[in-house]
Amino acid sequence: MEMLDMCNKMRSHKLTFLLNPDGEWDSFDSNYERILNNNWQEVKFLNEDGNQLSDEINNIPNDIGGIYTFIIKPNIINGVHLYIVYIGRVQLTPKQNLRKRIKEYFSDTRPRIVLMRETWGKYLYVRYLPLTDNAQIRGLEQELIRVILPPCNDKYPGVYNLAAKAAFA
Repeated sequence: MEMLDMCNKMRSHKLTFLLNPDGEWDSFDSNYERILNNNWQEVKFLNEDGNQLSDEINNIPNDIGGIYTFIIKPNIINGVHLYIVYIGRVQLTPKQNLRKRIKEYFSDTRPRIVLMRETWGKYLYVRYLPLTDNAQIRGLEQELIRVILPPCNDKYPGVYNLAAKAAFA
């Protein structure tokens, strides 16, 4: 029986979350609530081996923009146990669409995206909300990032600098 070094295992799978800093959830812009209640779709991001895109990715529309979230979904408590680790947006342009943008994360080299993909790959799912209004897409993404603070995002539009706040606390 192989011995498992739990200290190293935990260290290599650690991701820090900030939950509800300063009551930000309560300040969510209610103008976006109607949009959020629309029909979100979900697909598995990688195959079971975690080394290729899931075939389900081809079900994502390629003629629209929208908001997408990467979630870790271990399915221990089905439909309940999940973590939002990344929130993104894509505006529909002649060169970009929802399916194309999500596929780009397979080869993304940003450190937090690599961590997300390599550590939780077989548990990664994408939930997406197709939208057509580019201004609405930009605003909703910023608002969701502002109140959720997903740990794998590297920019937090409209959010104070958390490191600077901690340094002066």
